[in-house]
Amino acid sequence: MPQRHYLNRFVKDFKNYTEKYVDFMHYTVPLVTGQSGGYKFPSEYIGQYGVYDALKHIYSKSRQLSHLINANGSELHVSKRYFACDLEKGILSIRS
Repeated sequence: MPQRHYLNRFVKDFKNYTEKYVDFMHYTVPLVTGQSGGYKFPSEYIGQYGVYDALKHIYSKSRQLSHLINANGSELHVSKRYFACDLEKGILSIRS
């Protein structure tokens, strides 16, 4: 089975039996709970900037969304209502 890396907000709820389905977790909220036997799920804390960089990359590669990045690239304008729809359009345009 191929390796599966996931991006999630938390890693605190992942137990050792979850490794059958997920190989590695990248997480954005630094909450980790202790497990029995000192087990720690294979993961990496990436913080919020990793998410911002990924979104900026998607928006910059899409002709429809590139105008939502300001001139110096420090701000990204997103819609609360249409964020998921815009993101999906950006991903599909990159794939095609």
